[in-house]
Amino acid sequence: MTVKTLEGLARKVRRRIRWHWKEHLFLPTRRRLRRYVFVPARRVFGRRIPIAMITGTKGKTTTTRMLAHILTQAGHRVGFASTDGAVINGQYVNRKDCAGYPGAHTILSDRSVTAAVLETARGGLIRNGLYVDRCHVAALLNVGREQIGIDGIDTLEQMAALKQRVINAARDTVVLNADDTQCCALIGHYPSSRVVLFSLSEDNPIVHDHIQKGGTAYFVHDFGQGAFIERRGSRSKVAVLSIANLPSSCNGLFPQNIANAMAAAALADGLGVSMETVKTALESFENSLEHSPGRFNFLRGYSQTVIVDEACSVPACTPLMESLSRIIVGGRRVCVIHTPGNRPGWHYTELGEVLGPHFDHFVCFELERYRRGRAVGEISDLLKAGLMEAGVHADHIDTAREFTDATRQLSRIVGRDDLVAILGLNVHEFLPVFRKEFAAHDC
Repeated sequence: MTVKTLEGLARKVRRRIRWHWKEHLFLPTRRRLRRYVFVPARRVFGRRIPIAMITGTKGKTTTTRMLAHILTQAGHRVGFASTDGAVINGQYVNRKDCAGYPGAHTILSDRSVTAAVLETARGGLIRNGLYVDRCHVAALLNVGREQIGIDGIDTLEQMAALKQRVINAARDTVVLNADDTQCCALIGHYPSSRVVLFSLSEDNPIVHDHIQKGGTAYFVHDFGQGAFIERRGSRSKVAVLSIANLPSSCNGLFPQNIANAMAAAALADGLGVSMETVKTALESFENSLEHSPGRFNFLRGYSQTVIVDEACSVPACTPLMESLSRIIVGGRRVCVIHTPGNRPGWHYTELGEVLGPHFDHFVCFELERYRRGRAVGEISDLLKAGLMEAGVHADHIDTAREFTDATRQLSRIVGRDDLVAILGLNVHEFLPVFRKEFAAHDC
């Protein structure tokens, strides 16, 4: 090769380097992120492991955990990411909120993972966009008013459009809630053969229409004593699981977990898991601190009925109150409640309307890292004002500046046979605090 030829090649290389440098410098920020930051997720995705994505307003974490449990029973080494953290093969690798890019990166970068379940929350979608180009199955569980009025999302339709980006990534199965108006509006955006609906009502006309078009649906037959059913087009109904054998529903006390179980079953079926495996897995999934921490957890060892749940929004608390109202207790009902500070004014007012009629006494508290710009004591005062607007007398509302103080106040007012609902807490972090402070007093 001559010197002249070598010099020509060198010039071409230099031009190519300069061109790439200029192109990359002026790429829009999101494109640069997708090219350089999201590359690890894309590369691992090339392994073609089963990937499920789950979004919605409520039920995301429980459905994520249920599906992860099913896939584990199917023989996979499962990695899942949720607001509770990132878990691989049953072990936490991160206990922070991982319902977005950081969690997906952690799970998809682990070469030992053979199936991934990724909860995808609103905040992560707004900050980073969709962090994988495609997945195999995806579910939109519901679209509620929580976080409306934040980050430029002012209507339910805008929130639905944001969350639709998740199910648009699904290449095989799209799972939608036929009991939710916003979800129903999206059914026609996809071929009927790819859409699977779930509903708590066998008489839902949306479900009947979808089945007539050859689609697949899961629904509850005879809610009191029956089972949830799978039906594919004109084929006969197939009973998947009796409600009595679904421990996470507490024999129908928590219908929201029946809906979550149907969504998890539909996603698992889309990933090729047999219904027998689905049935066995759901029969062993409980509302325990092991399987579903922070979701309908009844704490044992107390003279009171103590339930811990991370619900602290109107959409999540509404069905929870309906469930708790069916629990018979001999004493009073006491609620300990916290909520983030970056919510619009209507959030505190409506939360008061939802909680007010169901409890005899309240302890409102706040956490420093969730003030989100609010002054010290402002969140507690807003919660108290919302409850008073709902008709709760001021003498029946205590306020606290942090959880330790709230637990001490609870210990002074609670009696035997009372029902105590502790709402809005991360159980991993605060359950030890509760046990220590509550045990220090004669309750």
